[in-house]
Amino acid sequence: MFYSTIKAMVKRFYHARYKIRVIGEDRIPSEGPVIICSNHISELDPPLVAISVKREMAFFAKSELFRIPVLGFLISRLNAFPVERGKGDRAALKKSVEVLKEGNMLLIFPEGSRNRSGTLKELQQGAGFMAVKSGAKVVPAAIKGNYDRKKGVTIVFGKPIDTAALVAEGRNRKEITERIREGINNLLISA
Repeated sequence: MFYSTIKAMVKRFYHARYKIRVIGEDRIPSEGPVIICSNHISELDPPLVAISVKREMAFFAKSELFRIPVLGFLISRLNAFPVERGKGDRAALKKSVEVLKEGNMLLIFPEGSRNRSGTLKELQQGAGFMAVKSGAKVVPAAIKGNYDRKKGVTIVFGKPIDTAALVAEGRNRKEITERIREGINNLLISA
């Protein structure tokens, strides 16, 4: 209830403040474990992705945010969990796999930090690891444009990547991570 109430409020605010276009939302599986992997251009991206899909989702947030009293409480109630950036945070990876094995959706930005260059950086392998461990489908996403009333921002969701099928073919997490990178990159250079 809390999540859906906040989501509705944020959605109204975003649509009043920014010109937003969503493409391919129907490509997101309506059930089962799903990882949405997107590029990351702004601190406004997590709410944008959340309001652009029907399902409730969990997401990583840098651990420093949880130390801010009101913000930490709020993002915890919105399904965020902390991650220590810049190092392999085993607790965060374990939590993400648990979230996915429960059949939930998880949002991650596999570049690891914001990148406004328009060119996708090399991805960290956490997304591939989580997909292999949980059997989740991965939906690549691309956020393009800027948060502006006139120019606007577009979020494009690609076709799901069936990681369980890739694992059955003998693909490892590095190869799956590269497939995710290709998916995001193709969305960035098209449409």
